[in-house]
Amino acid sequence: MKNFKNDWLIWMIILVPFLFVAYFWKQFPEQIATHFGFDGKPDDYSSRVTGLILLPSINILFYFLFIALPKIDPRKKSYALFPEKYKIIRLAIHSFLSFILMITIFFSLGYNFNLSFMVLYGILVLFLILGNLMGNVRNNFFVGIRTPWTLSDEEVWTRTHRFTAKLWVYSTIVIMLILPFLPQPEIVFGVYIALITIVPITYSYIIFKKRE
Repeated sequence: MKNFKNDWLIWMIILVPFLFVAYFWKQFPEQIATHFGFDGKPDDYSSRVTGLILLPSINILFYFLFIALPKIDPRKKSYALFPEKYKIIRLAIHSFLSFILMITIFFSLGYNFNLSFMVLYGILVLFLILGNLMGNVRNNFFVGIRTPWTLSDEEVWTRTHRFTAKLWVYSTIVIMLILPFLPQPEIVFGVYIALITIVPITYSYIIFKKRE
């Protein structure tokens, strides 16, 4: 019960799409676009129940998952060292999921916009927020850059996450500025995802080997 009271804002963000779905239910088509190409055109569809009820329910499942993780993590004491940052991470992820659901709702109601670009910028904003928080995440098994080398050495964990924080923030800002002007944004976006994924893993290994 304490978690529910403290997380009232998170619950508002989670439930807003459900309120919109309930209010506009009769106006939705039988088939809902649930996947889009980079040109903004839908290339996959689901039923109303799947697209507007099942998918938003995943956000609720994530809520209980985030509550459970600190309790089942062998390094559960670490979460007490960054409780506010962990809550912001949860808030950011729930907001991102609700954002995706809301733009899907409005697209399904006939509003015309490039949904793919909005999703891309939603992802970029999420990584920008996570990047600002990454340097404060303490050693644990579920949140952060979890490699064999960061999990086995506290200093490797700390240095990797401070490096990752700068990498995610600066690279995300650059991509946000140049993405609208690129002829093939999907290629550059793919390179960006590979960069922010592979480089921190490689960096953690290099730091670990140097300490050895």
